[in-house]
Amino acid sequence: MKTSSTKPAPSFKKILVATDFSTSSRSAFQIALNLAVELRASLSILHVFEYGDVLPPEVGGQPLELENIYSNAQRSLNALFERTRNVGVACETSIETGVAATTILDKISSSKIDLVVLGTSDARGAERFIFGSTAESVFRKSPCPVVTVGPQIHNAEVKIEGPVVFATDFEHSTIDAIRYAASFSTMAGSSLHCLHVLPRTIKTEMKGHIVSQVMAEALKHLATENGITANHPVCVTTYDNEVPNGIVDYARKQRAKLIVLGVRRGRMAASHVSGHIAYRIIADSPCPVMTVAFSSYPIGSIEVTTVFSKQNTDQKEYTDR
Repeated sequence: MKTSSTKPAPSFKKILVATDFSTSSRSAFQIALNLAVELRASLSILHVFEYGDVLPPEVGGQPLELENIYSNAQRSLNALFERTRNVGVACETSIETGVAATTILDKISSSKIDLVVLGTSDARGAERFIFGSTAESVFRKSPCPVVTVGPQIHNAEVKIEGPVVFATDFEHSTIDAIRYAASFSTMAGSSLHCLHVLPRTIKTEMKGHIVSQVMAEALKHLATENGITANHPVCVTTYDNEVPNGIVDYARKQRAKLIVLGVRRGRMAASHVSGHIAYRIIADSPCPVMTVAFSSYPIGSIEVTTVFSKQNTDQKEYTDR
């Protein structure tokens, strides 16, 4: 599938990974390193020193305990630097003071980062897992895509060869993420799967093959509108009354390399609703999840909602990611 587009192809040449040296950050670093090798990108490793406006130890005037914490962080960064250099990836490290989310966002802008990788901690059964966290603050406001490494990713060193899964609900403020999914899949040498999830009631009440055909055509039209270049993208409709379950189950069955989602920029208030889509996908996903934030604007030329007006509450929340 090849079309022309006035928009430049997304680049993934400069990757930033933010780390606090926790277990989740270690997984995120390994994913970032894998991506840097695969995409032939440089890697910037950032640690945010969240102890107020204190000075680094070499400047003097810092309590001994904070000096030790700072020195330990520097040693940990040096170790990550050596690991990165040993696999032939260009790397830089930095320690910045301040609030983590704000500092990361500033780093993205000042260093012209193309892709950010973050880890998340495992808070089982609690939506505070990501809501209001550094990860959400960043992926809601970042000018570039953010890859979040969730708690279900246990062996980050294993290279996954599966497809890139772009999941969409056709909401116009999020569908432009398909350009990033297609560009990433091309650079990584992976196939691109475009996925839409519908309630099971539609499959039982209507002829499933007709619905699938309509949705496949809509997905192809979406790709065409966005100037996508991809080799034989797979367009799939699945049925599940829980949208996150449908996406995660499909990714698991396909042994997906990455899930790509469009999210609304800065929608922090919406992120606390029950059944929040992006949260649940990240929490349960067997692979990293790339989110691409866009400002919300009215639906344009893709109109597929009239056939599917019976979508349940969870389906309607799909656009409140």
